[in-house]
Amino acid sequence: MRSLLSNLLSLLIIEIALCGWPHSVSAAPQAASPQKAQSVPGERVVVTIGDQKMTAAEVEKFIQALPSDYQSFYGGPGKYLLPQYLVQMRILTAEAIKQKLEERPEVAQAIEIARASILVDAFRKHLEQRVTVSDQELQDLYQKQKTQIEQVRVGRILLRTKEAVFKSPDTAHPVLAEAEARKKLEGIRKQILAGADFAQMARQYSEDAATAPSGGDAGYIKRDQAIPVIVDAAYSLQPGQVSGILTTPFGLEIIKVEDKRTQPFEEAKPSLESQLRQSKANEAIQRLTQQYHVVIDQEYFGTPPANQPSPASPPKP
Repeated sequence: MRSLLSNLLSLLIIEIALCGWPHSVSAAPQAASPQKAQSVPGERVVVTIGDQKMTAAEVEKFIQALPSDYQSFYGGPGKYLLPQYLVQMRILTAEAIKQKLEERPEVAQAIEIARASILVDAFRKHLEQRVTVSDQELQDLYQKQKTQIEQVRVGRILLRTKEAVFKSPDTAHPVLAEAEARKKLEGIRKQILAGADFAQMARQYSEDAATAPSGGDAGYIKRDQAIPVIVDAAYSLQPGQVSGILTTPFGLEIIKVEDKRTQPFEEAKPSLESQLRQSKANEAIQRLTQQYHVVIDQEYFGTPPANQPSPASPPKP
């Protein structure tokens, strides 16, 4: 994930929209003594830069205006990082305006692109919120995608290898060469096929710290939630069956299918509704585009490769 600071320009426009253009800052920010919560928590001043003040409510609005993949982090465990960015935004913006950097052609163009990108996202969300989605449409989509939303509960036993793409910092287990790991895993698999308990073998031998304590249980997975080699094996097996030895980026492993189920409609409904709203919004955008006189020089841009699907939305700058 790109750092928040690398997106300073886009976020700066959001900051300006929320809090207005900053003025010159006469004093450097200093650590303030803890401030008691006021009667209205949102009015508590949490950042002071010279004569400018930012309340808790303004900071929360700022977090909500961030791209969705930043919101949970900077609204939670990464919240302590926000002050440095907020302070730099105010101070550096003030200095940039003082030096009239926004008048430079390349800066003005970048600001316009960032502004357009924000407006595009806002309009898409506006469309998605306005379209109507009926329960019947959701039921129809659910029936159509039943095979895609089938879930498989798997257990895994992993042996990490020296050749694995993803190395583990765990030094509790010696990392074996692939040939040694394969021989060891073959022995484990033979014991399981002969009647040994998979969960017990996973606790004893698996080097996956996340699943070994629970007997290798990796929970339910969907087709788009695991690497292809695991998905292919999981969906080809029946409950109770154990796979052959699989080579994955983590090493060598075997899996056991514990259960298969179709995700219940009510559980799948939020995802289906989001998918349907996006689809309807894209159709509305297509109709809107047809109202404009659009001419594209295909020789300049080139043509997409055969069987190349069209992107759902244009690339973001």
